[in-house]
Amino acid sequence: MKFYASLLCLILVLVSCKNEDKKQDEKTNNETEQNENQKTSGVNTKKNNSEIDYNENEESSIDSPDKKSNNSSGSSKAAVSGETYVKIDEKDANCNCYCLELNMNNNTELCLSEDEIYITARYSKSGNNINMYYANPSSKNTNEELPWEDFDTNTPIAVLSPTDNGNLELDWKGFSINGELAVDYAIYGKKTLEGTYKKQ
Repeated sequence: MKFYASLLCLILVLVSCKNEDKKQDEKTNNETEQNENQKTSGVNTKKNNSEIDYNENEESSIDSPDKKSNNSSGSSKAAVSGETYVKIDEKDANCNCYCLELNMNNNTELCLSEDEIYITARYSKSGNNINMYYANPSSKNTNEELPWEDFDTNTPIAVLSPTDNGNLELDWKGFSINGELAVDYAIYGKKTLEGTYKKQ
């Protein structure tokens, strides 16, 4: 009888030890899982924070007109706003008549005929190209004979296309009236503006 009592006590001790080991293993596993979850959430938090930082930097570089990108070369890349381009094969160090100042946010002055016809134009992106629109006569304009008030302001007067070497090709379209090309005035600007421009 003593033997059976001892055996029973031994079995109870073994079972309780086994349960203790099991509880200890579960506790260790739970702590390990919690640590891994904290590490993973920390990594995700860092990743999310870095993604937010990247997105904020990207948005600020898009929103800021002063930021310049490297999109100045290649046929699939457009010109950068705020850059000045000079017509190739024309000597115009002071940019009196053969320069383009690209500014997507403001109107800029264009010379159609030196010391006579000046206009302000606005720019709008169209795919890889940039459309130029007549806005109004510039304060430097001395030609009062053209029907300035009749010219369309929503029909492109010219299109700028990027070339493979980072230059811009200007294709002069001319002024329009009521959506139709104003043939009598289409030539103005063609000789002066049409051609290839390189970054100054």
